[in-house]
Amino acid sequence: MIASYLASAALSVLAYSTLASAEPVQYCPIEDICYQVAVPSSSASSDSGNIYLQLRAPTSYSWVAFGTGSAMADSNIFVMYQDGAGNVTISARAGKGHTMPRYNSMAQLELLDGSGLTNNGGTMMANVRCGNCGSWAGGSMSLASTGTDWIAAWKEGGAAVDSTDPNAAIQYHTAHDQWTFDLTQGTVPSDANPYVGVRQFDNNNRGVGRGSFADPRTLILGHGIIMAIVMVFMYPLGSALMPLFGKWVLHASWQFLAFLLMWAGFGLGIVASQRIRLDFNSTHTILGTVVVCLMVVQPVLGWVHHSYFVKHQKRGIVSHAHIWYGRALLIMGVVNGGLGLQLADASRSFFIAYIAIAAIIFAIYIASAVFGEVRRSRQVRQEKNF
Repeated sequence: MIASYLASAALSVLAYSTLASAEPVQYCPIEDICYQVAVPSSSASSDSGNIYLQLRAPTSYSWVAFGTGSAMADSNIFVMYQDGAGNVTISARAGKGHTMPRYNSMAQLELLDGSGLTNNGGTMMANVRCGNCGSWAGGSMSLASTGTDWIAAWKEGGAAVDSTDPNAAIQYHTAHDQWTFDLTQGTVPSDANPYVGVRQFDNNNRGVGRGSFADPRTLILGHGIIMAIVMVFMYPLGSALMPLFGKWVLHASWQFLAFLLMWAGFGLGIVASQRIRLDFNSTHTILGTVVVCLMVVQPVLGWVHHSYFVKHQKRGIVSHAHIWYGRALLIMGVVNGGLGLQLADASRSFFIAYIAIAAIIFAIYIASAVFGEVRRSRQVRQEKNF
């Protein structure tokens, strides 16, 4: 009897301490944009009732949103934007695919204490109670699930919405993301606002399963740096190695490394364009894809040219094709880099630096090509004199 009582007491203490230490799960797809979900233990046990949401983002964003579901179509979306009077508007919307979601009056949302503009007006925050978010017109989710699907999107820059209308028009998103929450890790003991008097402004992910965990701005920066190094620096200097040193192994090894880096940079660009829904809607992405795909032919031409030269000890048609085909792709690649800077809205100083470095490398390449032709002409004359 005593043992049974002690065991029951121990379990009660354990359960209480677990719930008391529980906190909302959180996912921050990029720095300073974070989404939280908390499920009261009563809602988790009954698989119905209230859940609590928080959306937090800098006021430099026109709007931010997240919602339940694995895709925009049939999702239950919650959009936050400034109301123009020092507070925020939270708008429940029904996802209909890649069109602007419309206001969903069936969702039972309530904006709670702690919402508004905080951090000296630099952050907008919405603490929200949802009374029926376990099911919606497009689907449902278990409030005690270890793997619920969530999506998010946000619009960086642009004019603030500044409206109290839950059906206000919003601009197309800058980027989006998808992940899963383990709601059992976000179970809280009380059916009350869990966001008052607790820590804020941390960017730590909690209770997150599958997610991208990659800021699209970081992906874009990495893509730009790698492709600039490849197109402006490595490919031109690799081309200059042949006339300067006459060592085809050095030339081929350098260019092969550049070729591999090019595909790595291209891969980052593909992922970034998918995250921000750019796809093939710009000259930069279209031309970049064309250049990278056409570059596959260049190593083949190089090998055929080398085989021809070893056999005949002179250049042939394939040799000139290899040289001029490569030069054309280099020019296209450098131009496309400028288009990328324009697409990224880079500052004027970046443009100037890019053009200056490209011009210097181009001058080195031209000088090496001239040097190579002069040396080759001398060798031909010397062979004739023998």
